Amino acid sequence: MITVMKHVKTTLLLLAFFAANSLWAQQAGDEVYCAYNGFEMTNLDIPLTEIFQAGPGKDGIPSLEIPRFVNVDRSEFLKDNDLVIGVMHNGVAKAYPIRIMNYHEVINDQYGDESLVVTYSPLTATAAAFSADIDGKAHTFGVSGLLYNNNLLIYDWETESLWSQMKGQAVTGQVSGKPLQNVVTNTSTWAAWKAKYPDTKVLSPRTGYKRNYEIDPYAMFGPESRRLMFPVARRNKKLPLKEQVVGLNYEGVARAYPLALLKNTANKPLQDNLNGLHITIQYDAVAKSVTVKDDAGHELPAMTSYWYAWSSIFPDTDIHGFLPQDYNLAMQFLTGGK
Repeated sequence: MITVMKHVKTTLLLLAFFAANSLWAQQAGDEVYCAYNGFEMTNLDIPLTEIFQAGPGKDGIPSLEIPRFVNVDRSEFLKDNDLVIGVMHNGVAKAYPIRIMNYHEVINDQYGDESLVVTYSPLTATAAAFSADIDGKAHTFGVSGLLYNNNLLIYDWETESLWSQMKGQAVTGQVSGKPLQNVVTNTSTWAAWKAKYPDTKVLSPRTGYKRNYEIDPYAMFGPESRRLMFPVARRNKKLPLKEQVVGLNYEGVARAYPLALLKNTANKPLQDNLNGLHITIQYDAVAKSVTVKDDAGHELPAMTSYWYAWSSIFPDTDIHGFLPQDYNLAMQFLTGGK
C-alpha cells in the first residue's frame, strides 16, 4: 500500500509539473496545443510517427539563457551523492545538477569566447553538450516540447529546426541533417566532480523560476521502473528495457557497453576497437562516471543511456561482449535479467 501511495504521489507531482510548465508557456504566449507545437515538419530526417508531444508546449519547459553559477563554497544546496553533468572546456570547469536540469533541460552557456548548449533528457537519462557556434554564428537553443523515442528534441531560435540530442544533429527544417559538434560531458557525483575540479562553478538554483528542485518529477520513470512515458518504435530484447549502457557512435557505427560489464574497469580499463578507432573505457562505480579515451589520451564524448532509448534511436547498434544470438543468457545473468 505504501508503494502504491508513493507512485500515486509521484504521478500527481509529475502532472502538476507539466501543468505548471504548460501554464507558464500559455502566459508567455507560446503555442501549446498544436500537434507539433507549431514547428514545421519539413525535410524530416526521422520518422514522423516516432515524434510525440511531451505535454508542455514549445518552451513550456524553460531553457536558461543567462545561467547563474556559484563557487563550491556556496554549494550547500547540493549533497555529495547528487548527480551533476560536468563540463571541462576551454580551461573552464562547470557542473550542472541533474535536479535542476530536470526542470530546464537546455542551458545556453559561455566557455570563454565559445557558446555551448548543455542538455539533459530526463526520460532517457542522457546528458550531452554541444558547441552552439554553427557556421560561424552562435545559436540559442530551447526546449521544443517534442520527443523522439522519448528522447529530447531541442530547437534553435534562429531557424526553428529541431535537433535530436542523442543523434547530435538537426532532424527537421532548413538545416536538417547538419551535425552538432559534440563536447565531452561527465555525469558524476558532486563529491567526485568537485574533488577533481575544486575551482569548478556550479549552476545555482536561483534560476529566476519558481521550481522545487528538491523533487524529481520523473522518479516514476527511473532505472528501477519498466515504465515508459511514450511508446518507442523498436524494443530490442537483447538487454533489459532500462539497462544502463554507455553508447558510442563513431562515423556511423554504434555500440553499447552495459554498465554491468564496465563495473570492474576501475583498475583494469576495457579496451575495444570501434570502426577502426581504438578506445579505452573506464567506469568509476563510486563516482558513477565513465571516461572514454583514444590512443592519444584524448577524452571522447560518450553518452550514458537506457538501453531501450539507445537501441530505438540506433537500431543497428551492437553490444560489446554480446554473442550473435538474439538472446544472450550470460548477459541476462550479468545484468540481473530485469
